[in-house]
Amino acid sequence: MDSAAKEILGELKKKNFAPVYVLQGEETYYIDLIASYIEDHALSEGERGFNQVVVYGKDAPMHVILTHAKRYPMMSDKQVVVVREAQDIPDLNKESGSKLLLDYIAKPVESTILVLCHKHKTFDKRRELGKRIEKLTKAATFKRPYESQLPTFVNEYAKEKGLSIDESGIRVFCEYIGNDLKRLANEMDKLSISLSKGETITGEKVM
Repeated sequence: MDSAAKEILGELKKKNFAPVYVLQGEETYYIDLIASYIEDHALSEGERGFNQVVVYGKDAPMHVILTHAKRYPMMSDKQVVVVREAQDIPDLNKESGSKLLLDYIAKPVESTILVLCHKHKTFDKRRELGKRIEKLTKAATFKRPYESQLPTFVNEYAKEKGLSIDESGIRVFCEYIGNDLKRLANEMDKLSISLSKGETITGEKVM
């Protein structure tokens, strides 16, 4: 697992939540993994109805997102605001929207967990927002893994599913799917449905 993702998930499992998460980069698997974990675990099921909002960037200019973020939770200590596809926020790269976000992350609402899922690219570090975002938020940048890193991912993912995988199984997954971690995980999820706990995935079972 990516070291930054492992660190963030470790903190989340301890219920240590930051006010703002900026998850960015080419590798979307870890962005979705962390955002989904927060959605599923930051609040109880009963708290989510009033205190959890998921929006998509293309549908939400910055002032709308921050209106949600600045609300206070109802009958809960926390609220969660997740922005999927944050790279599509209409005014994110305009001075107006950039300044609004910068002002917010400089002084966030402590009872809000704001998660920005900025996929396929990173914030422009030539701009003020891009320069300061890593200092003011819990930020992580996820790059596409090298081919040499794929066997470790496949092996660890199999273990998470209660399975083992031999070298032939790892080789088939890596050669036929490549470094698309989301697709690797999805294909392993499908395969695991037909296997028993503790079973070994071989190249023959993958093909």
